[in-house]
Amino acid sequence: MHTFRARAGQTVRTVAGAATLFCATLLASSAFAYPSYDNGAGVGCVSCHNGFQGGNGPLHFQHRTRFGVTTCNLCHPNGGGTTPVNTYVSGLGGGYGCAGCHGQDYGETSPNSGQPKATSYGLRQFHVDQGIASCGTTGCHKPGTQGHPNPFPPLLSENVPPPYFNPLFSSLTNPCDSSQEDIPFDLDSVGLDNDGDGFADWPADSDCPQPPTPTPTPMLGVACGTAPAVCIAPEKGSLLVNDKKPGKEKIKVSLTKLQASVPQSQFGNPISGTTAYAVCIYDAANQLAGEYTVDRAGDTCDGKPCWAAISDKGYKYSDKGTTADGILKMKLSGGAAGKGKIKVLGKNSSSNLPTGVAALLQNQTSATVQVLTSDASCFGVGLSEVKKADGTVFNAKGP
Repeated sequence: MHTFRARAGQTVRTVAGAATLFCATLLASSAFAYPSYDNGAGVGCVSCHNGFQGGNGPLHFQHRTRFGVTTCNLCHPNGGGTTPVNTYVSGLGGGYGCAGCHGQDYGETSPNSGQPKATSYGLRQFHVDQGIASCGTTGCHKPGTQGHPNPFPPLLSENVPPPYFNPLFSSLTNPCDSSQEDIPFDLDSVGLDNDGDGFADWPADSDCPQPPTPTPTPMLGVACGTAPAVCIAPEKGSLLVNDKKPGKEKIKVSLTKLQASVPQSQFGNPISGTTAYAVCIYDAANQLAGEYTVDRAGDTCDGKPCWAAISDKGYKYSDKGTTADGILKMKLSGGAAGKGKIKVLGKNSSSNLPTGVAALLQNQTSATVQVLTSDASCFGVGLSEVKKADGTVFNAKGP
């Protein structure tokens, strides 16, 4: 699992000073620092690792699907969405919280809950190595304070599985196997550094024997949620749905100047991988009004590959036959913050484009358009400036 790995190392490094200050602030109101991923008010590990927020974030999606976590109480105190999401304890059927996958069993008991707990000594060391000592061996987690032994026990090796690496809890079984632990949209292809020695999994970590040949985890398709997800937003966005002329309906989506740095990997891999895409349109009440899916990874369109790379920044899609829900073209281009853009064009030239969306958006004063990937990335924006919503045409821009 990825949430607390500082794989976004630059993010962790830039917040080192803030983390120290935050730790000091948290200690003023709690006997134990960082007891929560999220205490219900956005305070905790979420301050640096926010991919779970709202239950729709990319990390939350990956934990439920790629890692087979179906019991909400593994992390939540009482079912999905309940808070606080504690790092060391959770609800019935779970018990270990985040540390169930990000910690190991040192035979310790939580001084907060009085219950057996897993402890993330290796994860703490990883944070220390990234310059976040307040989360590791000094400050908030200094040996001999807040219930910690002094000295810390010798770190368990990489091949010792965390408690939730068990079919009862997840699809994870081997802490040395990056094919199980890695998340496909991040910047590397390795899993967790469970023992904090700077080496993750076989063959890099000498604690690890060669795992058996893995069975690839099937990538699920992509579908729009019943409500908008939490997405990377652009500075500008627009949506045109034109159902005015039967047989000539069309859709245009534009998201420009994405407000976060987006590497090519965050768009997935539709060329040699299995990434699928969905365009999702929601009305002013956040009800799903339209959905267009392009699941053509590795396919051929018009006698050549449907997808092509845009340098090392993204991908473009072209299908004159508009086979996939009427989508003619897509362009997904990343880069530094403010440089990325996404464009989608669909036409009903082959009677495949979903119609009736403009009617569902009639008289709406706002809307939301999003582009999702099956690798759990999401890009979208709320559109507050509606130019036309007469039931045959919906034209809006935002934010």
